[in-house]
Amino acid sequence: MEPQETPKVKIGVAAGPEATMIEDARRVSDLLRGATLEIETEEKLAHDLGVAGTPLKKLDVDLLLVIGSDRTLLNTLLKLGKREIPILPVASMGQPDFLFDVTVSNLQSIVGDLLKRRWTEDRRTRLEVKLNGLESPPVLNELAVFARTSATLIRYSLLLDGELVWKDSSDGLLIATPTGSTAYSMSVGGPVVLRTAPVFSVVPVNSANPARKALIVSDKTVIGVQGITSGVTVEAVLDGQIRRPIEGASIEVSRSDYDAVFVKLTAERVAALQGKLQKRTEALETIAHELPPSAKLVLKVLEYHEQMTQREIIDETKLPARTVRHAMAILISEGLVTKRLSLRDSRQGLFCVAKPGASRSTGTDRVGPDT
Repeated sequence: MEPQETPKVKIGVAAGPEATMIEDARRVSDLLRGATLEIETEEKLAHDLGVAGTPLKKLDVDLLLVIGSDRTLLNTLLKLGKREIPILPVASMGQPDFLFDVTVSNLQSIVGDLLKRRWTEDRRTRLEVKLNGLESPPVLNELAVFARTSATLIRYSLLLDGELVWKDSSDGLLIATPTGSTAYSMSVGGPVVLRTAPVFSVVPVNSANPARKALIVSDKTVIGVQGITSGVTVEAVLDGQIRRPIEGASIEVSRSDYDAVFVKLTAERVAALQGKLQKRTEALETIAHELPPSAKLVLKVLEYHEQMTQREIIDETKLPARTVRHAMAILISEGLVTKRLSLRDSRQGLFCVAKPGASRSTGTDRVGPDT
């Protein structure tokens, strides 16, 4: 009896909007075609590449390569909604990132694994969020509730399974999955949760009551946030990507029936991929561990976005302008963040997470009130 032939793998390709990501997607597409893999290109990327494409929600593939950064991945998941296509994140520009074991430069070494289906599924819990009864796309990391203006308190009531737990005034509130516990939540003092733990974390941000601490609740719990008020507009932020005004709204959060599904390579393959970048990663982690909390928060926010102005960082973190300037100065001096001038406005600086090989600042990149 002859061995059965492995079914042919059909791969989808999507990428972020940055020019470097689009060019990386072109390289990846050429590589996959050269390996006789059948590929289907997401519609917007296809337009940029000048090929035929398919809308994201209509892709009929065995797995989807998402080329870009954290932000690209989170955006793609939100757009996919309830579809559970296995995703292989591929870091663009050689920058390893959250859930990214594979980079464009080392993708070739795993093409054989994709051809022979030497991978399994890694399922991650997501949040179902309802705002005044209207359901959002499933959320991988966290729901954040903040006032639109930085350093402005919000007031709200927290309910678990319909029972009032507390009424609070704070800078904000985060509800995070285990995957999200090492993202924004950790930056504001939330606990690190093992990804397999069947729980969510509820984290008040800078509560006016020092006794308010993060809660760990079962992922079977229905979390309610009601009576939300502030002196300015309050927003619900989904995975750092979608913002919705929620003044006076009621929020209901529970476990989504639809997980995020990632391609999980063999432990040996992941070890080989990570080994090439381990020294740099360990060095950056050592530096980041010693940062003040404000700098950690700014760094995490920048990881969500390819580039941001100082004003955008202030608006996103809700930190005072002076605190952000101080945090940016530390991050630049440590070589974790780089600054360049905006092509649209030469008076304005754009900040992004430093790429591998970037040199440390010599002190000339100062962060001032107008950058």
